[in-house]
Amino acid sequence: MLEEDLRGALPSDFATGKTPCEDLEELDFPCGWKLKKARTGDWTAEPALHSRYDPVRESRRFAQSLCEQMVESQKTVPVFMGFGLGYGVVAYGELVAGKSCAVAQGGMNQQGGCSGLVLVEPDVACFAAALWSLDFEPVFTMERCALLVGASHQSVLGVLESFSLDTCHFVWNKTHTSHNQAYFDGLHTLIQRNLDKDAINSRTLDKFGRLWLRNSCRNLDKLAVCDGVSRYQNLGWNLDACVVGAGPSLDLILPHLGKIKERCILIVVDTALRVCLRSGVEPDFVVLGDPQYWNALHLAGLSSPSTVLITEVAAYPSVFRFPCAETVLCSSLYPVGRFFSSNGLDKGDLGAGGSVATSAWGFARLCGCHRIFLAAVDLSFPGKRTHAHGSTFEEKTHMTSTRLNPSQQSQVAALFSADTSLGTSYAGEAVITDQRMELYAWWFESKVAAHPEQKTFSLTADSLSIPGIEFFPLEDFLQQAPRWAERQEFFDNQQKQREKFLANMEGLATTFRHLRASLKDGLFQIYKAAHKGLQLCQDALVLQDGAAFESAFHQVISQLAAIDQAIRTSPYHESAALAFPSQQKLEQLYLEAGLSPHPGRATLEKSRILYQQIMVALADYNDFMD
Repeated sequence: MLEEDLRGALPSDFATGKTPCEDLEELDFPCGWKLKKARTGDWTAEPALHSRYDPVRESRRFAQSLCEQMVESQKTVPVFMGFGLGYGVVAYGELVAGKSCAVAQGGMNQQGGCSGLVLVEPDVACFAAALWSLDFEPVFTMERCALLVGASHQSVLGVLESFSLDTCHFVWNKTHTSHNQAYFDGLHTLIQRNLDKDAINSRTLDKFGRLWLRNSCRNLDKLAVCDGVSRYQNLGWNLDACVVGAGPSLDLILPHLGKIKERCILIVVDTALRVCLRSGVEPDFVVLGDPQYWNALHLAGLSSPSTVLITEVAAYPSVFRFPCAETVLCSSLYPVGRFFSSNGLDKGDLGAGGSVATSAWGFARLCGCHRIFLAAVDLSFPGKRTHAHGSTFEEKTHMTSTRLNPSQQSQVAALFSADTSLGTSYAGEAVITDQRMELYAWWFESKVAAHPEQKTFSLTADSLSIPGIEFFPLEDFLQQAPRWAERQEFFDNQQKQREKFLANMEGLATTFRHLRASLKDGLFQIYKAAHKGLQLCQDALVLQDGAAFESAFHQVISQLAAIDQAIRTSPYHESAALAFPSQQKLEQLYLEAGLSPHPGRATLEKSRILYQQIMVALADYNDFMD
């Protein structure tokens, strides 16, 4: 198919082989590019994609500069967003193949240099012009070369994530993207959202890492006594699911909530539970994922005897005292819980989208429901409102309001707490959204595209329109017949799965005790290694500058490298990593410490601070587990 597309992208006479290539001075390609001979006799193109004098020399200078930039930024994968006729990518391929640049030689880090190449070109016709103009052998013979021609945004992003966005160096050249600017602008937005997400995750770790660790350790015993969401795997194959959020559109859904429940599995996010119970409807499931105390308040004082609570081991401890039919766990997003999940106590993965609504959608997908309906998952502020009437957030603003600090002031602060922008609802109206909710919307878009076998719809027209999710009128949904028999079968089958879990609880408890003891011992070994590293740094730093210090420095560095390797390769390293300080925090500590101007001493002082932080963190870890 691609071969036919390429043939169709060539000039008709040339595609049939009737035109003698060597006699051509210029050639018009269907993509709109006019190929001409540069002064050196090489092909160039209009609009001005490359040098009109010597495109080969120009591209070699560019490739060398690219290598230097990648070394400086410690990136290993160049990503070309459009590449014209391909002079730049061919020159880069030649450099890497010839080992004549620092990237190819592994000069940027100790792990190795170039680890791939990604070429993105949405227009097959432009790619055909490039293939005709140049020999791409240096590119195609690279060990890891990803060629994305006519690929969707999600496909491109999936490939970039397989390389890891952190390793990618993006090459944006306006002349190489102008032929399809809308495509490249959309791709740039998606990439930036993902990079922003990583930055947000780093800041979140600094702020909440200790809370996640403490909650996980205090709730560890729940891993042995609570079943997992994997119990529901594909049990809803003949049912629909409805995920109910707490957006302002919930006010329109509440009068029909009971009838919605008759026709599907009703899954409610924690922030919407209070409002749903007040309307007289107990959902089948309520999902709570955020470990913060404030999220636990969404369940405070409530009771829902027929509802199953879905949460994870890092939840605030009071969540596990919520009166409900049963509490089941999903696999934890945090390293402590992941250690147990990967060693025999897996509970079932719901994915990580940053919002409880994404986890609820993940549960509906895990159940195997053919259609998933979203209700009041607005991801926007329709009518300039933040939440449904009666939600915990709105009630709190009324309870704490005063004459000088009315509830409206808190609501306005929430409305503009992130960078706001305008989106479009399913009704075609402009709605206010923000950077955070746009990230959640992108997550839905990517997951829906990745699972086309399960269709997702929105029942609320005022919600932010998400590509891949269509609007489904509520009145049409309610015209469907109730699904009492299918619902009964679903819960009968899950009860059988629960009985299997109960029969195996003793074995699970034994596994849990073994893993817990193993984790404590493994963390203690890391603590001892950090303590040894700290002592080595301190002993060397007391020496005066001179030959004695220089000799000790080289010996200590070698020993510290062995200690670092032992910590990194420990099977408990990932579990301990949640307690470790982030790079951002370390940089702050280095600045506060006032490092020595002597390079050797500064290196040891940094190592000393790092080991001190690891020891403090692991001491806290041990206290939480006791």
